Amino acid sequence: MNEKDKRDLYKEFGINDPDEFFDGEKEREMLQQEILGRIQATKEIHTKQALQTSVKRRRTMMSVAAAIGLLLVSAALMFYYNYSAFSSNYITVVVPQGETREVVLPDGSTVWLNAASTLKYPKKFGKKRTVYLLDGEGFFDVVHNKNVPFVVEASGIKTHVLGTSFVVKSYKSLSTMSVSVVTGKVAVSDDHKQLSVLVKDQEAVYTKDHRKPKVIPVKAHERTEWNDGKVILHAAHFEDLILAVENAYQVKINYDKDVFKNCFSTIRFDTEQSLTDVMETIKDIQGITYQIKEKEVSIVGSGCN
Repeated sequence: MNEKDKRDLYKEFGINDPDEFFDGEKEREMLQQEILGRIQATKEIHTKQALQTSVKRRRTMMSVAAAIGLLLVSAALMFYYNYSAFSSNYITVVVPQGETREVVLPDGSTVWLNAASTLKYPKKFGKKRTVYLLDGEGFFDVVHNKNVPFVVEASGIKTHVLGTSFVVKSYKSLSTMSVSVVTGKVAVSDDHKQLSVLVKDQEAVYTKDHRKPKVIPVKAHERTEWNDGKVILHAAHFEDLILAVENAYQVKINYDKDVFKNCFSTIRFDTEQSLTDVMETIKDIQGITYQIKEKEVSIVGSGCN
């Protein structure tokens, strides 16, 4: 211990000047050693207490960490079992590209699913008949029940009916979703408000951010023609056309979305036609060039103004 440390320690005991405090050299030396010994002992006690406190703190922290870990594991297990129970009460139907499928719901309502669609619905309906179109397109023919509303949820949009027929198109790859009424009337809402009420031969097109819908007159029965192997599109965005071709022929079409973002097409084709025939029709309409290589199609063009 150097002189500065000694003087600092003396000051802790109220000894500002050790030379004046001690009467003689011998006394000074003896008392100095005693004081320094006590000081050292005190430091050791403090150090030991600090170590004990540190160990306790670490043990406490480890206990807290263990408790948190246990809670997280418990929460995960609870989520797993609840999710498993939730999932076990639902049926999920997945339709691959190139196919359509008919699904009969617990209340007898019927859904025809277009290619590349996924529908989830409960094994048994309760106070509400709610189904979830997770991806794709479905034509719903709903059994009337004035006491139990029927709801289709898709892309955050809810279509409410009592009994009617309508089409919901909500592919994840598209920037819009739509609801088209074939018979009867439907109400469409999001989580906050009602967005529109539609009647026969009306269609509402919504952007995925749920802005104000665009309601247009349509021949709604044409929206169901895909169930008979026909594709009918009127002033459809280029991305809708491409998706329809991909789903019908089970191919991947590569193109620059920015180039064709302003392109719209009116087209009709039968899925029994060859892919080349359909691509030739698109070539005539949009002025594109294309190349087919196995299950991939590459498109280039100048786009639309």
